[in-house]
Amino acid sequence: MSPKVVTIANTAGGSAKTTIAHGLSVASVEYGKKTLLVDCDPKASLTFRVGREGTRLSLADFLSGTSIRTEDLDSHAERFDFISADSRVGNGFAGQDLKALFEKLPKSYDLVILDTPSDVNSSLKAALDVADLVLVPYSNTLHHLRGVTQVSKLSADTLMKLLTIGEDSKHIKEFSQWEHLDGSCSLASEIEAAAHATTSVLTYAKSSIIAGQLRECAYSVLEVLGLD
Repeated sequence: MSPKVVTIANTAGGSAKTTIAHGLSVASVEYGKKTLLVDCDPKASLTFRVGREGTRLSLADFLSGTSIRTEDLDSHAERFDFISADSRVGNGFAGQDLKALFEKLPKSYDLVILDTPSDVNSSLKAALDVADLVLVPYSNTLHHLRGVTQVSKLSADTLMKLLTIGEDSKHIKEFSQWEHLDGSCSLASEIEAAAHATTSVLTYAKSSIIAGQLRECAYSVLEVLGLD
């Protein structure tokens, strides 16, 4: 059975995409789901964040024809598997390339989570094309409204849900036209503190409010995908 794919996207910077992708991966593992986290951003912020910068092979190699082996699926201490990114990831791959890669993974997964660039480029479009669910984190700013609107247009045929970050903006008129995921995430000091480690806030501050919120969001994602 093919894994379900969740693409975390917002063309606005500063929307907490990388934090959400990392946190949802850890929470999904806690719920017993075999999870693969993939960095699709040529800036490789997530790769750096989880301590995997400079790995021998990256997503770009696998999309260019290098066979992917079990040992190439980097097992993180937080029990998800990981595929890193580097600057070459921006060199024009398509959704069909990602789909082909996921079909020949040497391990089976329940869930694949994709972190994406803020730029509107081939990497973002490919990640949106293969998604079963597009999850768009946002806060109540015009910049993020623009980002949500752009992602909505790029993923018009895919289920999309918004995830509120910070102040609850679900009832703000500009955002009310889109479906929202059950759950939201606050702006928490624990996230900034966890950024000094290579683990997520769920590991760094497992009993914190934000860790609980991320677990609730992960459960909602699994419900939406029929994986609960």
